[in-house]
Amino acid sequence: MSDAVSQAATAAASAIAEGAPVTESAKTLTAAAGVAMSNAMTVSVYGYNINLIAVMIFVAIFGVLVMFYNIQKSSKLDFADMLTKDGKAVSLTKVLQLVGGITATWIMIKLTLTGGLTEALFGLYLTYVGAIEGYSKFVAAKYGYKEKSISEAAAEETK
Repeated sequence: MSDAVSQAATAAASAIAEGAPVTESAKTLTAAAGVAMSNAMTVSVYGYNINLIAVMIFVAIFGVLVMFYNIQKSSKLDFADMLTKDGKAVSLTKVLQLVGGITATWIMIKLTLTGGLTEALFGLYLTYVGAIEGYSKFVAAKYGYKEKSISEAAAEETK
């Protein structure tokens, strides 16, 4: 254990013994442990300090992009189908659903990280996500609307 963490642990233990609130001692210990962890997550290579967490995030994003490229390159799935209604024109409904879903998910992530997420907000989020698909199915059933993928639309044009 590093000197900073051991000193903070000693200070926290003595503060608790003297009757100080536990939360203040825990904050001091957490801050000291955070400093120790941030020092442990950096590597010095040829005079450059490299943050290992940033490298791992970069590798993960690169891996996801390569996966998406391979999926798109195969004929199994076309990501453009997420935005088009008949394989040709952009669907305003799909675009708005995608933007709403991304925005709502970002809000949930921010609330989780800041500690403001409650059961009610999470329930509303799940209801919203489920309602998007439910509304699409309702409209398709009511108006007899059938989605076409880009490959289906291209096949119809060549006939």
